[in-house]
Amino acid sequence: MKVLLVCPPVNRLCDMSNNYFPLGLGYLAAATLAFGHEVHIYNAELETEPMPPVSNRSRLNNHNLFVKALKGDHRVWEEFRGILEQYTPDLVGFSCTSASIAPCLLMAADVKKICSATVVFGGMHPTLLPEETAKADNVDFVVSGEAERSFPALVEALANGMDPFSIPGIGGQDGTLFRFLQPEPPQKNINQLPLPNRDVLINFEQHRPWLYAMLASRGCPYQCTFCSGRHLTHGHVRQRSITAVVDEMIYLRDVYSMDYIVFYDDAMVLNKSRTMKLCQEMIDRQVGLQWSAFTRVDSADPELLSIMKKSGCNYLGLGIESGSDRILSLIKKGYTRDQAIRGVRLIQEAGIAVSGNIIVGFPFEREEDIMDSISLIKELDIPINVNTFTPYPGSELYLECQRRGLVSDHIDWTKISQHSPFNAFVDEITTDRYYELLDEIVAAADQAGRPAPTSKRSPGEIINVKKMDSNLLENSGMVVNALRSLKSIFTKK
Repeated sequence: MKVLLVCPPVNRLCDMSNNYFPLGLGYLAAATLAFGHEVHIYNAELETEPMPPVSNRSRLNNHNLFVKALKGDHRVWEEFRGILEQYTPDLVGFSCTSASIAPCLLMAADVKKICSATVVFGGMHPTLLPEETAKADNVDFVVSGEAERSFPALVEALANGMDPFSIPGIGGQDGTLFRFLQPEPPQKNINQLPLPNRDVLINFEQHRPWLYAMLASRGCPYQCTFCSGRHLTHGHVRQRSITAVVDEMIYLRDVYSMDYIVFYDDAMVLNKSRTMKLCQEMIDRQVGLQWSAFTRVDSADPELLSIMKKSGCNYLGLGIESGSDRILSLIKKGYTRDQAIRGVRLIQEAGIAVSGNIIVGFPFEREEDIMDSISLIKELDIPINVNTFTPYPGSELYLECQRRGLVSDHIDWTKISQHSPFNAFVDEITTDRYYELLDEIVAAADQAGRPAPTSKRSPGEIINVKKMDSNLLENSGMVVNALRSLKSIFTKK
């Protein structure tokens, strides 16, 4: 069969460049190619047009562009139709998050119109909501859980006239009946997985600068209540052998001329002893690559950071999440504000660049908690990405939002995402006051880690609700009570 794997657009629809190699699809392509099928990867997030610098404020402003693009007005849709006509796939598989489910559904409709291929949705969203996803128009099958075994098995079943519903992890509508077989436990020995295939990328040369993504492990043992990842891995962490990790680094260096590696592990620096051994292996084998990773702020340790720096680590991204000890406790981060500050300072002292993530708008967050986050942002003075809290299905806080009556059974994912100004799931602050505080924290984050401004903000730099679709605003139950506040606060000069 001819298989097309699709990484759908999200950032690109917001006129933001976030180029990367879709690592999960690379693994899936390698596993499917082993069965002799023709496979191509289309990364609809790849943006080759020059884009302006992205700030927290522009992320919020540009969400309206995402909504507008879903009405059919974006160059990516024509690009995708051209891909379908050129490659004429028998099966199109989409990697779906909650943020990308709407673009996936729009593209699935084009698949049916142009080539009548079988449409398969996999990824986190179908894993969490398999029946709801399978009932959507133009979706033939869903794949739940890790798919390196189930997806090739599905392709084989369809190619050979076998029953796809006999495969663990596969679901779909069989007439009026939803059929679904629970997925098998995740594969324990991930060393047995083939390396992600990068060569089947459509427009390969344009992707070449972004081929540096890789994994040293899968899973996360922590219990953050806003994260839905535990639903997939159940807190288990599976690690590749140190030799295999360094082998892949050398492979990327020698075959693709990479001089930089980004580890996309959920918890890269999980075990001090293992990480030190990994770094020493990089040094001993003279890998000679710079690398970066995402980690927890409380994993910082002077001895560990020293060898990380020596092995090539030059940047760490941190999920700090809040400056309030009360919130840190409620979301089960497992560390305090003071520990977060200490961790950041240790990383800086080691000569490693650092940035952080902050989440605002938890359902139980109070004004003083957000003010604590604002003060932490100012004190740390490092680049900060502000995310508006999103109640992802499968997370503890999704259930908490349901209990508080803040979400319905079905969320409109065209409006809600981690950079959406429509997110207002606060229960202990008035919505009007929440948007005032959101304006303050975004202003603080966009100034942090940057030179002092030479002039005041211009009106074009602030969250501009006047430019947003009035029908969209009026139909959004979560913001209808905040319209006056939004228009006065976020368009003030």
